[in-house]
This record gives sequence, C-alpha cells and structure tokens, in this order.
Amino acid sequence: MTESPQGLSLSLERLIHAPRDVVWRALTEPDLYARWMGPAGSETLVDELEARPGGRLAFRVRLPGGPEFSLGGTYIEVDPPRRVVHTWTLEGDESLTTVSVDLEADGDRTRLTLRHTGFTDRSDMDQNDAGWQHQLDRLEAVLVGRAGTT
Repeated sequence: MTESPQGLSLSLERLIHAPRDVVWRALTEPDLYARWMGPAGSETLVDELEARPGGRLAFRVRLPGGPEFSLGGTYIEVDPPRRVVHTWTLEGDESLTTVSVDLEADGDRTRLTLRHTGFTDRSDMDQNDAGWQHQLDRLEAVLVGRAGTT
C-alpha cells in the first residue's frame, strides 16, 4: 500500500494456476466473471461487461438474505490477454478509483498483478484490499475447478 499525490493505492500479486488466456476470459466474459466476483455465498449478476475502451462494467451482488449492492465502472485500457484497466465505484459512493490488472504468462500459470488506485480514505483502501484478496482466492478456485470450496 502506498500514498501518492493521486491518493492511496494497493497492489496485489498472485500466481494463478491457469494459463493466461483462461485468466483473461475470467476477467472479461460475463458468465465467468460472475462466478468469482463477490463474497462467498453471494450471487453476482453481471448487467454489462463490455471489455473495450469506453465500454461499461456493471454488476450487482446479492448477499445471502437479500441485500444487494451495485458496482461498476468504465474500461480505460484493454490489451488482450495482457492488461485491463477500468474505473471502479460502488453505487451511491461519489469516489471513483481505478483498477488495473496485468497478466504475465509463466508456463502454464499466470502472474496476475492487480493495482487499485485513487483512494482518499485508508479504511476504504483496507476494506478493498481484503475484498480483492478474497476475490483473487475465488478466481483461482474457479479456474482450477474448486468453485464449491469458496
């Protein structure tokens, strides 16, 4: 976690046990995205996922028991299968942050680097850090066929 004139940021790196093209699909295809995005036990409904510059990302997460929240953003950069960058905001929150994901092939695995920038509040950044850690665990579980364990 770092602080710059653009705000606070977090950076995570994972070695995913799946080929880069498979990880790319999980980031850019609605059906796959819905399988790993959101807390365990929730249902994710992807309303829009247009992975192209200017395209929209919009999805809802329905928590167990019914509460629902919406997240989304706009794609800034899409370089298949290497890099995707989009804005990120929670519906009803005025803050706008940016998420970038870089994928580097490592044999039959993928080195994923996620950077989330533009936070103005440390507690918000810490909450997103914990959320992304969980999401990346779920991403790997889905891609290696352990989706029922998350």
